[in-house]
Amino acid sequence: MNDPFDARAIKQDLVSSYDSDAVARDERGEPGWRNNHRDLFAAAMRSEEKTRLLEVGAGSGHSAAFFVAEAFTVVATDLSPGNVARCRAKGLDARVGDFYDLDFPDGSFDAIWAMSCLMHVPDADLPDVLDEMARVLVPGGIAMVGLWGGRGTPGVWEGDDHMPPRFYALRTDDQVRAAFISAFVIERFESIPNPPDDQSDTHYQLLSVRKR
Repeated sequence: MNDPFDARAIKQDLVSSYDSDAVARDERGEPGWRNNHRDLFAAAMRSEEKTRLLEVGAGSGHSAAFFVAEAFTVVATDLSPGNVARCRAKGLDARVGDFYDLDFPDGSFDAIWAMSCLMHVPDADLPDVLDEMARVLVPGGIAMVGLWGGRGTPGVWEGDDHMPPRFYALRTDDQVRAAFISAFVIERFESIPNPPDDQSDTHYQLLSVRKR
């Protein structure tokens, strides 16, 4: 499938956008509804005796800090140096990088946590990104992934309050399932609707997947 979007330009804009918002995002924290999913994922890791976790798109490190407090060995990566600095200020092992080219040997991690980042990947690049995530997992490794979905319309969000505005690929549920099934076994897929007073076309997609 041809894709007119330039990943390099998208990533440059994302760095600028998230660097400019790093302090405010850190102070704002993460949405409270994720707490239960973090607890469930930590419980799943413990039940399978998994200890090594990679977080991609770690933001300012609130989830990574949670998993460290749960006694897991955690590496946090983010495209934004500003976010990585906030992670390191929390004492985290944090590195600038992205999931196009994860700088780790094959099978380095038992689990991956990736929230609200894969929707910044153009459709043409998503299969390679998912393969790269699977590569750094051990066989049978698990991941929990969340992303904003929509009607399958990629592009820069012109109404974005970040500068520069960010690129989003707001995929349908069927598109997300089809993409993930090529690299992982999908063990659970949840489509979380927006609150009734939200008039946007988006919703949240939450997947629990496993490397074959």
